[in-house]
Amino acid sequence: MYSMYRSQLSAKCALVLFDALHEVASHAHSINTNTTLRSKLQEFGSLTQMQDPPLLRLENESYQICLTFLQNLMLDRPPPFDEAEVESCLVNLCEEVLRFYVVTACSGQASETSTSGQCLWLIPLGSGKRRELAARAPLIVAALQAICSLGDSSFEKKLPHFFPLLSSLISCEHGSNEVQVALSDMLSSSVGPVLLRSC
Repeated sequence: MYSMYRSQLSAKCALVLFDALHEVASHAHSINTNTTLRSKLQEFGSLTQMQDPPLLRLENESYQICLTFLQNLMLDRPPPFDEAEVESCLVNLCEEVLRFYVVTACSGQASETSTSGQCLWLIPLGSGKRRELAARAPLIVAALQAICSLGDSSFEKKLPHFFPLLSSLISCEHGSNEVQVALSDMLSSSVGPVLLRSC
């Protein structure tokens, strides 16, 4: 529907669609992260011989469509277009998906610290978490590319907002290689020039 009527949609209508899909994505994410509910769904599925619902795929696809809506809105600029509002939605959405990835990559890593505060060991993630990170990787790459697509001045203004998340992505021991490559590209093509200009 959106593809058919994209050229006729006002910015307000596109943002209403974005909000609706964002609710779907957020709901799927809240179910995915609720281990009690997930185990009940799996129990029910095994009793009724039904498959576990593909909630991670639904979550990823919903977030990807939200990202596409906002990027298209930035390109189309239909009246009445409020660049600051759309850019704010895009930045918040990218921050949200990056944060989910960082939390997933760092969860379950129990560690001990010595008296000097040095980390002694980490428990590796299970195969389920590694599969989840791999499934989330294309969305994270798209979010990093969306951040880089902001204009130079907007990117520079938003960089302090994103920098802690980017640092966390760099230190994700269990992060996807695909994400690390996209992050490396971002640091060299977008972040590096900003830091050089500020020196």
